[in-house]
Amino acid sequence: MGNNNELRHVTASPSALLLPRLEGVITTGKGWRARCPAHGGKSASLSIAEGDNNTLLLHCFTGCSVHDVLAAVGLEVGDLFVRKDLRSMSPAERSQLRQAALLPKWRAALEVLNTEAGAVLIAADQLADNQPLNDADLTRLRVACLRIFDATEVLHAHSDL
Repeated sequence: MGNNNELRHVTASPSALLLPRLEGVITTGKGWRARCPAHGGKSASLSIAEGDNNTLLLHCFTGCSVHDVLAAVGLEVGDLFVRKDLRSMSPAERSQLRQAALLPKWRAALEVLNTEAGAVLIAADQLADNQPLNDADLTRLRVACLRIFDATEVLHAHSDL
């Protein structure tokens, strides 16, 4: 069964896996609507949309979790994502895929650096005005420094790619 599962991921898009398992599927401007298999019902309360790279985004308007929706049709969260067959990719393509996977981490690290640099600047301005930092301010400054160190580790971890 594992080999069949692997083939399914390589050959079928997430929408091709999910949509045939749902009832009452209708096409909308941004994707599809269907009856939610987790709670039943007659209305099309499940919204399905394709995100970046054909990743499926699900939302049940009655509050069912994605896990419950997928379990009701025999799928898992990993089935919402397109699987790449790394064996058929060139070394350059694999390198590009690895770099693309790092972009969200790098963006998050840069956002942390931006935010925490602001906290450090506020503390520096306060000290420059001869205003001592209270315990809460010192704690916040220490947290900012730790977050900056963590963010730089993320940025340096794969800087050789």
